[in-house]
Amino acid sequence: MSASRIHSRAEPGDRCLRFRVGLLCCGVVSLFSLLSWRLLHLQFNRHDHFQAILDKSHHKTQAISASRGDILDARGRVLACDEPVQQVSFDLKFLLLATPLAKALTSSEGMKATDLRHAFSLEELQNRYLDRVGRIAAPVLEMTEAQFLEKIRTRLKVNPDGEVALSKKVSVSAALKLRADLEAAGLDTYEESQGKIGALLFQNGFARRYPVDLPLKHIVGFFGETMPTPGKEPQPARGVAGVERFLDADLTGQPGVREYEKDGWGREISAYRGSLTPPRNGRNVRLSLDLGLQGVVEQALDETGDSDNEVYLNDLNAERVIVVLFDPTTMGVRAIGCRDHKHGPDKPLLSNPATEMLYEPGSTMKIVTVAAAISSGKVNGESRIDLGAGGVWDDSDITQITDEHPDSSLTVEDILIKSSNIGAYKLARLLGTRRFEEMILDFGFCRRTGFESPSESRGYFAGNEKMTIQTLSRVSFGMAIQVTPAQMCGALGAIINDGNYQPLHMAESWVDEQGQPLDGLTRQPPRRVVTSAASKSVRRAMVEVVEKGTGKAGRSELFEIAGKTGTARKAVTMLKDGKLRTSYQGDVICSFIGFLPADNPRLGGLVIVDTPKSAKHAHYGGKMAAPLFRRIAERAMAYYEVPPQFSPEVRLLPQAASTTPVRATPRTITR
Repeated sequence: MSASRIHSRAEPGDRCLRFRVGLLCCGVVSLFSLLSWRLLHLQFNRHDHFQAILDKSHHKTQAISASRGDILDARGRVLACDEPVQQVSFDLKFLLLATPLAKALTSSEGMKATDLRHAFSLEELQNRYLDRVGRIAAPVLEMTEAQFLEKIRTRLKVNPDGEVALSKKVSVSAALKLRADLEAAGLDTYEESQGKIGALLFQNGFARRYPVDLPLKHIVGFFGETMPTPGKEPQPARGVAGVERFLDADLTGQPGVREYEKDGWGREISAYRGSLTPPRNGRNVRLSLDLGLQGVVEQALDETGDSDNEVYLNDLNAERVIVVLFDPTTMGVRAIGCRDHKHGPDKPLLSNPATEMLYEPGSTMKIVTVAAAISSGKVNGESRIDLGAGGVWDDSDITQITDEHPDSSLTVEDILIKSSNIGAYKLARLLGTRRFEEMILDFGFCRRTGFESPSESRGYFAGNEKMTIQTLSRVSFGMAIQVTPAQMCGALGAIINDGNYQPLHMAESWVDEQGQPLDGLTRQPPRRVVTSAASKSVRRAMVEVVEKGTGKAGRSELFEIAGKTGTARKAVTMLKDGKLRTSYQGDVICSFIGFLPADNPRLGGLVIVDTPKSAKHAHYGGKMAAPLFRRIAERAMAYYEVPPQFSPEVRLLPQAASTTPVRATPRTITR
């Protein structure tokens, strides 16, 4: 009989165990599947996000400031430059780390870092650190300790993960002393690689300096920050006025960038090379402005006196006085001076009067009228022009014109010498309205000249109308037209340079670090506007204007000056019979244009006396502007070391006793 098989019987407990093991295995598999999915998700879908976080915490970028270009005068003297400074900021993240805070306070507190961490809370450590740093740093940063603490704590509440700019213009010597004082106080040591000592960060930068002690903001301008628009980010500093603003794009450099990597403790990984993009400094520019001559003008404008033979600003009591001097050879402006009742040391003049002021030139415009008439070939300097009788000319198609000198006729040159309004009108009438308007435009009026100024007025005829016979009759002697001093100097330059016109300019050339000129700065080439004979005739008449005409008060005992006076009434626009009408019954504006020495001009210029209230001097260009021009011009020649043409020391000796001609009364000595 065969033995029966024995079958084991599963107990209920065994089945439960297997179920639990299976469930555990499924859970483990699900968990690992979930983790695998999560890892794949992080690796592929969220890689860029976490890489950006990693880069932000470990990969750092540091801007390297670029120097703004220097502005130099004609002789290479610095008018504006960048001075190396230290920009100091406060790293707020330092205050969030108890360990570095405790280490920075070990010396001053006389306790170990671990003891400090147990003895004080993070907030207490922050307060103790800020108190000690503020006591040392606040005076250097030109603020009080209370201001220092308020600035840090206010920002800490808003955005603790950032930096607070404390000062952008700490001198290098002051920054070095601050670092030494912090180290001496035991508040950490300076880390050269990071430019950091504790929470204070030091970064190289530049501050704009203007070393010249003269009012030059209307010419050079200045560099600075503008008022931020509410609700918008503050704009970076830029050129605000003058050349700083006009050439801002070229003067501004391109900042460099330094990229490096930090470890988890915020220390730079020295083995990581990183990358460096060096900064590109701005371009240096040399101006035609002569600082020494500008000083001569400023001194003359500030002088006071009561001499009967001189004119001082305190006698004029004018709304403003403007002086412009230029080099006739290059047409570069050498000096621009201005005085008025609105501006001063506390409120400097920012606009350039040479390009932004509009005024009626008066009879100085006659140099253009006479030159244009002679250049047309219809008359020459000796041609005689009929002026009518009694000093009055009354055509049916124009408003009446009067002269102070009732000559019945004058030569073309004498029209300029005696400043005949009727004669100027008759000469302009010979050209006709179309040709006369073309000549006015050719001489640079009623159009922008391109002068290096942020704002330049264009000028215009009265009422912005086209040239008519009535307009011609007034523009011919400097009424019914608004011009700028720069335009008037450009017209004078054309007369001096044998009829070749080139507008006035300020920027001479770009220069390298050694002051050597570079290419890239272009200007308009000279162009002929009148004949050489016409300009020569006008120059000859301008000498006689000063010798025996309306400009005798500007006659020099040292040099032969050629010039032309101008006196005009300001245009007043009023409503009459339902129409806007222009009347020339306003305040007086006096002017004088001239150059010297007359036979070989070294300097040309313009003086404007706007709205004088003087009771001492007659309100004419020849009585106010001409003497002021003469005094400034004589000093300018001394500055340029130009020997006098006439010797005042031998004035009483016979003519033959000196090799230098004697200056005496007009027409008594033949030179």
